[in-house]
Amino acid sequence: MYINESHPMYPYTDEEKLQIRKEFGIKDNILEEDIDSILEWFYKQPHLAEAPINRDFVEKMFIFSKCSRERTKKKIDYFYRCRSLAPELVQTRTKVLFEPDTELWTFYRQAAMLKLYNGKRISVFKINDADPSSFCNEEVYRNTIMLGDLRLKFDYMIGDIWIFDLKNATLGHILRINPTLVQKFVNILQEGIGIKIYEIHVLNTNSLTQHLMTLFKQFLKPKIFERIMFHDNDEDLHKYVPKTYLPKDYGGEQPSLEEFKDMYSKELREDITRNYLIECCKHISNEAMRPGDFKQEYLVGSFKKLDLD
Repeated sequence: MYINESHPMYPYTDEEKLQIRKEFGIKDNILEEDIDSILEWFYKQPHLAEAPINRDFVEKMFIFSKCSRERTKKKIDYFYRCRSLAPELVQTRTKVLFEPDTELWTFYRQAAMLKLYNGKRISVFKINDADPSSFCNEEVYRNTIMLGDLRLKFDYMIGDIWIFDLKNATLGHILRINPTLVQKFVNILQEGIGIKIYEIHVLNTNSLTQHLMTLFKQFLKPKIFERIMFHDNDEDLHKYVPKTYLPKDYGGEQPSLEEFKDMYSKELREDITRNYLIECCKHISNEAMRPGDFKQEYLVGSFKKLDLD
């Protein structure tokens, strides 16, 4: 399989790409100058210079940073730093990608829809196994970061819409969430990548929903938390997300979550995709080489005890 600009997992049209650039006022010649300037800065940083970087990645970061060179530099710096401080979420991919008999997705499913919705990519997350003993923090974060690496190079969108299905979530799942790993994961996604989250839909809400919201409120920015909407059933979700952009599981026209799982499991082990993901393990900073007296705390705030009584 040959990957050019568009990856089969994250397709988009030339028209959609042009529309996104138009929305941000991006002109090709000026964009190339911006990318050149950011790359020149990157290779002058002693703690980054040995790490790989590519123009597609810089362009996505530039868009997520509202086309500001300085914001882009800051975001890229933080992205590499966050990953260097979370090896258990980034470096563990190599082993599983070379083990064809190891399931990448066991207790949960996730999928990014194959069609952009007004320039946004819709992603669905669902716990598939109601038995909490199958829950694995590292699997969720490892897989999501791997898919994120592919999106930063091959996808083209202005932001995301997330859908979380809580149908099989139990108290046991919540109790197995590791707050430290959540913080590292959120730092990579929220501060490092910084994809704009336009909406978060929580489907099949239950008595545990409030407990989950209490937990994640400690990690999410307030403006993101304010974009969460709750739905009791699929029909209510359809008022906000057209069926065209939803999996078959929710009455939609996209592949089912199981079909996505099979596609992802196969695609991530294709030589060119797997090799790129392993190359992305080098997307880390060398903090020992960072100039100046950099004292910024990585884990911000404290973890409150979650009261589930």
